[in-house]
Amino acid sequence: MFKNILKGVGIGVANIIPGVSGGTLAVVFGIYDYLMEAVACFLTASREKKKEYAKFLIQIGIGAGAGILIFARVIEYLFAHYPVQTKIAFVILILPSIPLIVKGENYRDKKNIISFILGFISIMLFTYAAIKVSGGPQEFENVRTVFSFSYYIKLAFCGFIAIGAMIIPGISGSFLLLILGEYQNILSYINNFQIVPMMYLAVGMGMGALGFTKVINYCLKNYRSLTLFFILGIIIASLIQLLLNL
Repeated sequence: MFKNILKGVGIGVANIIPGVSGGTLAVVFGIYDYLMEAVACFLTASREKKKEYAKFLIQIGIGAGAGILIFARVIEYLFAHYPVQTKIAFVILILPSIPLIVKGENYRDKKNIISFILGFISIMLFTYAAIKVSGGPQEFENVRTVFSFSYYIKLAFCGFIAIGAMIIPGISGSFLLLILGEYQNILSYINNFQIVPMMYLAVGMGMGALGFTKVINYCLKNYRSLTLFFILGIIIASLIQLLLNL
């Protein structure tokens, strides 16, 4: 239980930092498969399995929540004043565990190699397109203080998109929020415990989690080797992008 909570803390902290993916940390920690299964299959599982899934998800959830709430201010400060050192620290932590992702899989299989290349190219294209559209991550001077229903709908949409990115290793949900212009706002809501905007964000995240996890869980169940090599490709590409943006 303690290990799962600590892993949850790591995932929560990773999701705060633009350019770092919580999904990547879940793969590195060796819980990605089961996490996807627990979320995707929870509603349709047997009673006993539901208890098992719930216990695991609560432990990860407590850790992730604690990681976000406790370290949000710390990460905000570190990212603002020591962005290079913070990013390098995460790269150093992730690198040693990368070989474990595809341990026991066939490295020479042509399909696996192609899957790896596709994963690598996809994250490179995603990052390039995102930067082209947004002009690069922007810093925002003023945090929103006036709310409207249309803005709450936007927050729910941001939650839906961000959780999908957080679930997929190598794609940073925080980076997407930065592009959408809501990263600083959401970080402020968390730090100041503003419940209403956080509730709308949570609704969007819940809907996104159910949808995205079902797709990924299906791929892992039916095309495990190809999926793992695809994930490996996007993790390697994301680390390269992270280093290039230091």
